[in-house]
Amino acid sequence: MNKVLSAEDFEVLAEKGLGRDSNAVAHSMVEFEGRLYVGTTVPAPRENEALPRIVVFDPKTGEWETAYESDFVDCGSRAHSSDVQLLRGDGPSRRNRQQTGSTILPCDFGYRSMIVYQGKSDKKPCLYATSMSLLGGRILRSEDGQHFESVAEPGLGNSEVLSFRSLTEVNGKLYTAPVGTINDEFLDRNMAPESLVYVTSDPASGKWEVACEPCLGDTNNESIFALGACGDYLYAGTGNPKRGFQVWRTKGAGKAPFKWECILDQGAYRYGLNFSAASLIEFNGALYIGGGITGFGYDKPNDIGPAAAEMIRVNEDGSWDLIFGEARFTPDGLKIPLAGAGPGLDDPYDSVTWSMAVHDGALYFGTHNWKPFSTVSHTKESRPEGGYNVWGSADGEDWSLVLTGQDSNPCETGVRTLCSTKDGLYVGTFNHTRLVRVLGALHGYEGNLDEFSDGFSVLRGA
Repeated sequence: MNKVLSAEDFEVLAEKGLGRDSNAVAHSMVEFEGRLYVGTTVPAPRENEALPRIVVFDPKTGEWETAYESDFVDCGSRAHSSDVQLLRGDGPSRRNRQQTGSTILPCDFGYRSMIVYQGKSDKKPCLYATSMSLLGGRILRSEDGQHFESVAEPGLGNSEVLSFRSLTEVNGKLYTAPVGTINDEFLDRNMAPESLVYVTSDPASGKWEVACEPCLGDTNNESIFALGACGDYLYAGTGNPKRGFQVWRTKGAGKAPFKWECILDQGAYRYGLNFSAASLIEFNGALYIGGGITGFGYDKPNDIGPAAAEMIRVNEDGSWDLIFGEARFTPDGLKIPLAGAGPGLDDPYDSVTWSMAVHDGALYFGTHNWKPFSTVSHTKESRPEGGYNVWGSADGEDWSLVLTGQDSNPCETGVRTLCSTKDGLYVGTFNHTRLVRVLGALHGYEGNLDEFSDGFSVLRGA
């Protein structure tokens, strides 16, 4: 049986956002030419804050450097659009940056997905990254990891697309999916203006084709939340607040749009509580699906939750198992959690299985945990508790807790990305200390929240 890493195997390589505490999220990671690239995000950028950037770590020297950072641009009225995830009372609240009245903001405020891929026009494998932008998400390309260029129209022709997620290669083709909406009225970080999958074999040309019919044929699929490869198939997991997520697959044969088949429906019969299929990965020949509810365990726009995340496994023969979650009767029979644990592996605050990776023959996943928001809002004396969790398993059923934010900074609420390399398993966090401070102030918290630092962290286990 393969060895699962433990907390003693990890070291901290970066913290406090590498000197930019506004860089709260290590949003994406990939190994390129022997070095680790990390795309960072500033969740609510303001005109006087440090820019988001792509940073690179050299495991030979142990040093970090900045490979790319966004420029400031005039974002116009979009700089003042309301965030649908921050609803209070009868109307939307304004984000901090909107209080300044400025429209000069970073062109990109984060880098959501990265992959190394060689397309038809590429002389060698290149680094591709997707950005989040108020002017429409961009796709960036670099041959050397130092010089980046935009290689597609913003939003692939729809400037209301905030970003793209899950750059995924299957059978030589590159796929991605829009995520989030931005216009003059509102910003939605999750639901795209069009629920589509795009495909190309030549991303350097900027030419992409639509790979599926809109919403995969079901208008309740409000977004494509994750893409993943397993065998010869591309899998797409949706966000479906009315019926629960769906999972579809295609071999990408023939001309786009391709033929797709639905292999899992209605949130694996947990319905809306399995709102989204947030992460997909192949392990031991099966597809593992991490579900959950975005936000703080409760989706305000659709009034779903609170509920903790589940994990589902789809086997080669098309059957499926419940790894952890709620036991239930389904059209496919009685499903009992094989891990012997309920949602969130019995942590009710783990709302999303946010990231997954296979490293040295073991499967790992990282969560988003909203307990710090709950505890600091409960009483004036309640110190933040909780923080992200990283779990590992050698067989996909028996799990052990590998890392937890509770041991360092409970306000690091999520593991946004995991990356396996020959040098070890890298972990990139989401730091929500700023929001915890805001909630603490609103509820009269009397403790010292300044003891918790801002900015993402990167750890490596080996």
